[in-house]
Amino acid sequence: MSDPREPDVSRRGLLGSLFRRAASAAESQLPPARPAGRGRGLFPVIRPPGAVSEAQFLERCTRCNECVEACPHDAITHAPPRFRHAAGTPMIDAAAAPCRMCDDFPCVAACPEAALVPDEIGPIAIARLLDYNCLAHQGSFCTVCSEHCPEPDAIEVRDGKPTILEGPCTGCGICHHVCPAPTNAVAMMPRPLEGPA
Repeated sequence: MSDPREPDVSRRGLLGSLFRRAASAAESQLPPARPAGRGRGLFPVIRPPGAVSEAQFLERCTRCNECVEACPHDAITHAPPRFRHAAGTPMIDAAAAPCRMCDDFPCVAACPEAALVPDEIGPIAIARLLDYNCLAHQGSFCTVCSEHCPEPDAIEVRDGKPTILEGPCTGCGICHHVCPAPTNAVAMMPRPLEGPA
């Protein structure tokens, strides 16, 4: 019977000890954690029209659900748990339901906390066409994105190949929603994060 005072020199004990040391060393190299809702620590999501800067949005939004209920197209949903401190806040998931950029913006009118404001109404996201996934750019015929785009000048088609023009694009996500490519050819990215660092 082994003496409990003797150090554990078994393979399991040795590996466990080495793993704990490596984990401790790796953790000491990590940058200090930023508080939720500040600067680059923000988790980028696509917000409804009229959203203030992300830092301000997280401070003001009470998750009251008013904008979600006001959206006539069910385009506004709740950020899932993987979005950490932004979980439960309103967002647009263009794959499920793109924003229709309503003329009267009922979501903005419904917001009681000034997280969505008329002065900030503009493009809600940036759409990028990924040529390597696009059927038209890979030799097939496809103009589905341009046929469904609500902005007449946002998608230009030359020689049967579409190009998204950032200037007129509202980032509504309709092109992403309707893309028939096996791997979606339109990437939707949030507006650049703004607000205090």
